Amino acid sequence: MEIVNQIVGKVAEYAVEPAIRQVGYLVHCKRNLESLQTQVNELSAARERLQREVVGAEDKGEKIHTVVQNWLKSVDEITEKTNELCRRSTKMSCFRGVCPNPVLHYKLGRRSTKLEQAVVELYEKGNFAREDISYDVLPQEVCMVSQKQYEAFDSRTSTARKIMDELRIPSTDLILVYGIGGVGKTTLVEEVLKQAVNEKLFADAVMVRSVQNPDLEGIQKEIAIKLGMEVKESETMSVRALRLCDRVKDKKVLVILDNIWESIDLQAVGLPCLPNCRILLTSRTRKLLSSEKRLQKDFELRVLNEKEAWCLFEMKAGDVVKNPDIRTVATDVAKKCGGLPVLVVTVASSLRNSTLQVWKDVLRGLKVFDNEDPANQEAYSALVWSYNQLDDQKLKPLFLICGIVVNRWGRANLTDLLKYTIGLGLFKNIDSVEDARYALHARIEELKDSGLLLDFEDNTSITMHDLLRDVAISIASKGHRALLRAKGDDLKEWPNNKEFSENCTMISLSCKNIPRLPEVLKCQQLEYFYLYFNGDLLEIPGNFFEEMKELKVMDLTRARISSLPPSLHLLQNLRTLCLDSCVLGDVALVGQLSQLEILSFIYSKFKELPEEIGKLTRLRLLDLSGCSQLEVISPNVISRLTSLEDLRMKTSFNRWVPKGVSGERSNASLSELKDLPHLAALSIQVPEAGSIPRDLFTDKLKRYQILIGTSSREWYDVDENLNTLKLKLPTGCELDHGLEMLLKRSCEVLYLDGSEGADNVVYHSGNEDFQQLKHLHVQYNAQFTRIITEEVVLPNLTSLAVHWCDHLTFALSSSMARNLVQLQKLEITNCASMEEIVSTKEYGCSALKDIGSSAIPFQNLTTLEVVGCGSLKYLATYTIAKTLKRLREMVIGDCNTITEIGATTSDGDDAGNDDAGVGEGDDVNDDGSYDDSNKESEGDADVADGSWWSWQNYTQYIYI
Repeated sequence: MEIVNQIVGKVAEYAVEPAIRQVGYLVHCKRNLESLQTQVNELSAARERLQREVVGAEDKGEKIHTVVQNWLKSVDEITEKTNELCRRSTKMSCFRGVCPNPVLHYKLGRRSTKLEQAVVELYEKGNFAREDISYDVLPQEVCMVSQKQYEAFDSRTSTARKIMDELRIPSTDLILVYGIGGVGKTTLVEEVLKQAVNEKLFADAVMVRSVQNPDLEGIQKEIAIKLGMEVKESETMSVRALRLCDRVKDKKVLVILDNIWESIDLQAVGLPCLPNCRILLTSRTRKLLSSEKRLQKDFELRVLNEKEAWCLFEMKAGDVVKNPDIRTVATDVAKKCGGLPVLVVTVASSLRNSTLQVWKDVLRGLKVFDNEDPANQEAYSALVWSYNQLDDQKLKPLFLICGIVVNRWGRANLTDLLKYTIGLGLFKNIDSVEDARYALHARIEELKDSGLLLDFEDNTSITMHDLLRDVAISIASKGHRALLRAKGDDLKEWPNNKEFSENCTMISLSCKNIPRLPEVLKCQQLEYFYLYFNGDLLEIPGNFFEEMKELKVMDLTRARISSLPPSLHLLQNLRTLCLDSCVLGDVALVGQLSQLEILSFIYSKFKELPEEIGKLTRLRLLDLSGCSQLEVISPNVISRLTSLEDLRMKTSFNRWVPKGVSGERSNASLSELKDLPHLAALSIQVPEAGSIPRDLFTDKLKRYQILIGTSSREWYDVDENLNTLKLKLPTGCELDHGLEMLLKRSCEVLYLDGSEGADNVVYHSGNEDFQQLKHLHVQYNAQFTRIITEEVVLPNLTSLAVHWCDHLTFALSSSMARNLVQLQKLEITNCASMEEIVSTKEYGCSALKDIGSSAIPFQNLTTLEVVGCGSLKYLATYTIAKTLKRLREMVIGDCNTITEIGATTSDGDDAGNDDAGVGEGDDVNDDGSYDDSNKESEGDADVADGSWWSWQNYTQYIYI
């Protein structure tokens, strides 16, 4: 009997209890949903706490651990699923206890219980210790090396080889490269840096550029930061020197100090004679370091020989020198450049496509002057000649302002240049900010073509050779016309003489120590005024601006300004005012500057944009980017700025009063933008899609970055040079007509985050739409396969990212793949149900056998990343694999079911003995490294057996 009871008990356990649990799903549906919502709220609170830690770590330049990033994404995903479940339950009135459909009632109860279990598990996994959130990343110095092409002349390669040989010698401590300005010292040591990093000669390598008038503490801090050390403002130089010495003593470290003008006490910096530390210096003269006992080797970098100089000159001047009539004159002009690379490049570039008469005139103009330093004088005279060839109105003032700005920071930001040049009135007969932008870029290209400007590391700035910068500063400063001080060249006292008062037109002070401002700065002709205060309190005397009434541009950066002086209203010729990275009090006085056209508060801290700003009816550009503490924009301020053309609010104000609110408003409304007839550029975030007034956006917008329904952190990867839409629209929300028009006609970057409303717009589009779209990013979107159809052709799409689309079984249909002929980068991550990237079936029939008959898919693909796709069996069929001739990088992670990269389908999609072009025949080693030792010519690789495609259970990252 006891045995029978046990059997009955087990039957009850396995039969009755599950039945009770199933009934519980139906009976306790409401309670289950409420419990789920409570758990999700706790999870969301934990996410917010962690997100604050993440933002703080990123602000410090730290890298976030992958497990943390994945946890945050998982929280977003499960929160979205919960919200969708709650929306469905609300529609069925289940929260009120009445559900017309018991089956749906049961499903909701069961689904909510399962979700709650997942939420609890996820919550428990999110208890990260501070040290588990992020880690320090040491920046690679070689990434900051100029990308300009290195001309490998024999005289340079031999010197570089000798320097590399010296660096390999254990006893070497200090090396000097010296030579006249413009001879190519910086370019040479940059090449040495690249070689040393590539050969892994050192554990760390850092380079400090343009160490003129050396600020030892600044040099020390820069080296320490680049070595990944924490720089404490409270510690003294001597204490930091001890820490720096301790940091480099046990590792092989290369430190490059470029362009030394004075002797440096390396021991005071923290770089004494250490066995593992190599120091490489460049200077214009050897004399400054002749007393340095540690100096073991020095190399003089001389001018190019005649053959090398002519080769470089011919390269930069172009085909014009092949003309027999010009060639003779050209060789004489090249000789006048004295073999100095910077002169050869500058003069030759300026003479491209010039006539014989121009060449002869140049030859007459290039004369050598007598001077104590003939080589430098010749260089100076040649560069001044190049300056004199520039257009007086268009290019000369721009070259000088570029030199002044580059003198401050080593580069000039294009946005800053736009604000300055508009304020200085450099664009005659140009009526709009957008046209001024085009004109600025065109003129910068002219200066580049003349060899007077260089590209910087990014596409937002320019720079120039230090010799050219010195020429610009020298020309600008003649006759007391400019007061210019940069880092390490402090101003002792303010000038107080007649020459300065009557002649000075430009002041630029970015030095460490600036004397107290005088009660009145007597500078009657001053047009440009720049002060950098490094966060110090700036006390501006009440009458300071009384005798600066011609001022057109004023930039006060990183200052704490408690109050603006009353004399500010006297600046009635001021066109540009930049108060960037400042801590500000009341800015109402700015409203009295009636002629103001450019107003910038980038990254400044202040709470309110007062109603007085609405008086600036001539204002054309308002930049509030990064004003994260801005809480109030007085109602109707924006609508009164009727001349406004460019409004920038990236990571800034987003407390828009929703549409339909009646009565007196306390803040700005989006509808005010409709009162700006000239608005052509806009950066804005709208947290709630439902608050957008109808037809807010029009085809007058030429440049835009618009975020709707997303958080402020989504600004992090927005490129201000590309028209961008980031959309997260709630279910059932229709896309505004104006947004639809922008999306179809001019959008270059599109982010869709679960945006079904946008899906419908794309789905119902014709083949003339989306001609400008370059980057498409889709996440949490169940209808993605509706977006790119045979009717929607995306001729310029270069990158496609698909993230967190759980219900997709494939990323692209065959017709979608055929339409992406320009695609260069494809990312697919965390799509759990995805079985294949390009479907072998479409509408129930085989579609890939003749895919090459109409277009070659992925022929331009260079990067493929597939991560977190647990149902994927293979990456591509052989038919498609054969077209991947330009693939250079492939990343595969967390795809446990993949057993081969290329596969033969059931429909016979087999490569047979066809040629494969993947990676151009390059191999993937077992460790994921790249091997081209057996590279075959294009089309020679045989992948019939799939031998190098296949691997078992390989879920790490693979790079080709």
